[in-house]
Amino acid sequence: MNRTITVSRPEGVDDQAICELFDRTVMLGTALDELPAAFEQYRHLCVGWYLDAGRDDAAIARNSNGVVVGYALVCTDEADASRWSRRGSLQLATRVGREWTAGRLDARSRSFYALRSRDAVDLARARRRPPASVHAHLNVDKSARSASVALALVAHIDERCRMAGRDSWYGELNERSGKRIGALQRIGLEVVDVVPNRTLTGMLGEPVRRLTLLRTVPPRPPKAS
Repeated sequence: MNRTITVSRPEGVDDQAICELFDRTVMLGTALDELPAAFEQYRHLCVGWYLDAGRDDAAIARNSNGVVVGYALVCTDEADASRWSRRGSLQLATRVGREWTAGRLDARSRSFYALRSRDAVDLARARRRPPASVHAHLNVDKSARSASVALALVAHIDERCRMAGRDSWYGELNERSGKRIGALQRIGLEVVDVVPNRTLTGMLGEPVRRLTLLRTVPPRPPKAS
């Protein structure tokens, strides 16, 4: 595999690739066999703000063939993102509730949204006192999971923090118990909280944990002379 990776700001034509990558990695790096009802609205809730108000801070990673194999969605305005998320959550809950009441949701969709609503309560509590004032969503395709891709996207997040005058950022990652902590620590991410992920545990039928990760931004590397 050619490991040449380029990181750049996403153009409008890249939004579809970002959405497709989100879909095919939603279950711990794999796709759902069948997407739940209203999933396009759920996806928009997860990535929409970052591709609109937060677009200048976002980045995609491409392989040597020009294929998008990862993205970093960065938020340096927590207040604006939170307002957007609350509105989107209410709209999604209203739609799902209406479809559920009318008997138009299949069992898998009902399970997904019931579990997700419980996770959302936990996330809302945790984010009342976030460990940093910048957060990021980092995602890499299963075919390209190497330290070089992750480090390239982490470097982008670090630089957006420096430009915003911030010295740290946090993110969340789901894992099967204990399998990824060592690799995360090797790229400078500190685990500061661990809670069960009810949605993934229920959908996959095995324990999955949500890790909250904190990174202190290092000084900008000196330019090569």
